[in-house]
Amino acid sequence: MSLGEAMRFGFLLILFSLLIAFNQASTAFIDLSIIYPETGFTTNNQKLAIKGNVTSKIPTEIIVSANTPGGIKSLADLQHPIQSVTMDLDSTQLLSGILIQPVPNSQFPLGPRAIQLAFSQDGSDFSIPKKFNVPSSLSTEFHRVFVAFSLPINSRFIEVKMVEGWQSNQIAVQSIEFLNTDERVIQASIESIAISLDLMSRDNQDFSMEVLLRPGENHITLIATALPPQILNPTLAVDQHTISLVYQPELLPEAAEDGYFLLSDGTQTEVSIPVDSFNQQIKKLQFWRIQPTEIPPFSYLSNTMIAANTSPVVVYRFVAFLQTNFSVESSNFLPYQPPDLVVDGLFDAPSTWITNLTPLPIDLTIDLGRQYTIGRITVHANMDQEKSFGPQNVIIYTSGDDQQFIEILEFDDFLDHITNIDLEIRPKARYVRFKIIESKQANNIQINEIEFFDASSSKIVPFTEFNHLILNKPVFLRISYDSFDLLNAGVDPLMSKNMRIFSWDEPAQEWQIAGGSVNQNLQMVEIELNYIAQFAVFQTVLSETSTAWTFNPFSPDGNGVADTTHLTITAPNILELGQRELTIEIFDLNSKLVRTLIDRTVINTNSVSVEWDGRNRTGEIVNIGPYLYQVRIGTKISNGVIVIGK
Repeated sequence: MSLGEAMRFGFLLILFSLLIAFNQASTAFIDLSIIYPETGFTTNNQKLAIKGNVTSKIPTEIIVSANTPGGIKSLADLQHPIQSVTMDLDSTQLLSGILIQPVPNSQFPLGPRAIQLAFSQDGSDFSIPKKFNVPSSLSTEFHRVFVAFSLPINSRFIEVKMVEGWQSNQIAVQSIEFLNTDERVIQASIESIAISLDLMSRDNQDFSMEVLLRPGENHITLIATALPPQILNPTLAVDQHTISLVYQPELLPEAAEDGYFLLSDGTQTEVSIPVDSFNQQIKKLQFWRIQPTEIPPFSYLSNTMIAANTSPVVVYRFVAFLQTNFSVESSNFLPYQPPDLVVDGLFDAPSTWITNLTPLPIDLTIDLGRQYTIGRITVHANMDQEKSFGPQNVIIYTSGDDQQFIEILEFDDFLDHITNIDLEIRPKARYVRFKIIESKQANNIQINEIEFFDASSSKIVPFTEFNHLILNKPVFLRISYDSFDLLNAGVDPLMSKNMRIFSWDEPAQEWQIAGGSVNQNLQMVEIELNYIAQFAVFQTVLSETSTAWTFNPFSPDGNGVADTTHLTITAPNILELGQRELTIEIFDLNSKLVRTLIDRTVINTNSVSVEWDGRNRTGEIVNIGPYLYQVRIGTKISNGVIVIGK
């Protein structure tokens, strides 16, 4: 090569390098996209499922971080290696060590081998990280891996970074806690989480995580960062998205808009609920997607209403939550003012626990039903003519089994009416015992209500779940689908017009058509119905209106098994039922009217469900035996037999 050629080659090489540098300086190398949820919706679900994808133009490790407004349910639920966790103790604590519970594994330890800890008082200005080696075996005293600090550390926020694991490609942890200098285990809420994605041999990867929400507005920011930054401009190695939504812990009438609750999972389903659709004690309606592959094929393969060689397109489970009460025991109370009244949801007299005029101390033990991390307790004392009858000094104990109680704190700063007690160590407990050792009025305790809140400030409330519930007014349900859903279900896009919503009938163990209409342009199935259940979208074989009882025979004997039955009337399209009068009547074998379940009611839905409790028009349980039922829809009449058994 001549000198001139060498100079030209060198010039081209420099120019090529400059072009690469310019390209690196002007092109983002990281692309973060959110698959679900969307942003700007309202939910009744505290747990939010997030799925996203990261694409990188260079081989690298990607760190995806997210703030967690209400923490996360369990670190063990994370599907990807943990890179770091930022934790909040809620108040400044003097710490002597950290406790780590690895995910159990009988063959090899899955916990970290080395961690870095950084400390902060305000959550923003962290100390220089310090490395700690982590043993592989559990402490016999704490039954967790314990790392002691050489000197006590005063801090509120702690960033825990996983430096190295005992296994090269996996770090799996169940929980992280701290020990203070009083040898008390302190629970911390998770403020943010970061996971690691390996893009060294691929250009993109999906990721998923679940975070808990706080009541009200939530803003979750996800940030993807390339490590180490291998480009000239580090800002091009970062991408981020924010998901905004509102979490309503309870369906309170004042939270409705224009008389309706509009709830969504932010993904594929939306439901519009009239305020007076539920019993007043129904406080929540949660729903979440179930993978269609989780539905047993035997439940639909032989169903003549479902097109052959197809499977569910989309499946959602709906659950209504009826608020109940905690169970309570007390060492002393007046006969008509029992301790149950402190957890009945009523904040004013006469719903008041009142003790006899008896010497203190007095014990009050409340069973929360299951273990919670308790962050705050609120006591509502009774006031009479500006005089407080509340406690003055109380020792609070907690327990997980109602056998061994641990003293949490002694509190003597009660206000006259409402007192908030913050539990700094945030104990995990099912049972809470109050030992009242001093009262504001001599030997006379009167408490209207006691409330419990978890570490995210969400109220702890006991509920009974209903997988099937008839509503006072119909709700409007929309379920979306996409081309991948159709492909996976074996549904030809041209046949998507024949898709309908089905509901799962648990007693009959079959899918029953509920109806609905398809908007192929919006890729959505819509239906108005007066009950909630588990719903699925199937391609259907269109037929005429059908009727089915959940229990036939049934036995209204009060034993809790098949005491009531539901008649569900479904039509493949709204024209079958819409704007027609519906009457459902029960007759005995002599054609004497026994009960009218629906009387000439105009129907605007594809599906109607009505309950019969086995009683006649005067409210008496009818005799055992067969009865005739008649369904009249407009001018169409159908008859059948319903049997009352033992």
